[in-house]
Amino acid sequence: MQIEIISLGLSATLQDGGRTQFLDKGIPRAGFMDIDAAHLANILLNRDPNAVLIEMMLLGIKFKVNKAVSIAITGANMHPKVNGEQVAINKVIQVPKDGIVSLSGASSGMYGYLSFSGDINVESVFESKSTYLTAAIGGLNGKALKKGDLLSVINTNSVSSNAKIKATTYKNTIQIECLKGPEWHQFKKETQDQLLNTTYTVSKNSNRIGIRLEGTPIKMPSVDEIISSGIVKGTVQITKAGNPIVMMADAPTTGGYMRLVNLTEKAINQLAQLPIGGKVQFVLK
Repeated sequence: MQIEIISLGLSATLQDGGRTQFLDKGIPRAGFMDIDAAHLANILLNRDPNAVLIEMMLLGIKFKVNKAVSIAITGANMHPKVNGEQVAINKVIQVPKDGIVSLSGASSGMYGYLSFSGDINVESVFESKSTYLTAAIGGLNGKALKKGDLLSVINTNSVSSNAKIKATTYKNTIQIECLKGPEWHQFKKETQDQLLNTTYTVSKNSNRIGIRLEGTPIKMPSVDEIISSGIVKGTVQITKAGNPIVMMADAPTTGGYMRLVNLTEKAINQLAQLPIGGKVQFVLK
């Protein structure tokens, strides 16, 4: 079957569990921003949790299918409709032949996930189908989806389930758990306390590479950089200006900024869904 993209939101890409085997070669992981929401979309359709699907940021897509198919939509609530009729998220949805599915702006959360009861037929690059836009690899020709794109879905099957999981209401103010980072002890206690007692705001300059946080600048040690060292999704680096950047799915594998804390996986997923202007406070686990 084929999916025809009729219209696009801000950004929609194909993502899967990411490139976990090549970090030592300098190849970023990419993959899902919110792992929990993406896994749920696949699990509802009895698929591998890390199978490739469509990740949408803030504003959903509109598409047409040429054959009947089962789908699941999770994550940010983009108020999906099938042929103009509102449908629920976090459950299996039946789309008839020539059906049109439309998703609008997210009323809650940032990233929405759309999975099909079949395999999106694109090639793997470095053992993953995830789109990594910076290097133009993975996904559909290494690019974000665009109007007129045709996606082939193979091995489709009908999935019947009445199970529905309550939609998550993502808050605009959250607390996120973190662990001490490699350079934690190079900062004075008053600076450590400052990080934990400051409410930060998500900057408009945030993206899939990193979420930048704005607040009272952190006082840096006399040595404010390190020899380029390993970073992972969830590493919180502190720039020379004293601003935290949380590394996300498309982050590089090394960096030279001080690594003050690292987020837990739960906290990473929570932060991914926090909109621009959202408030966040770190809690040491």
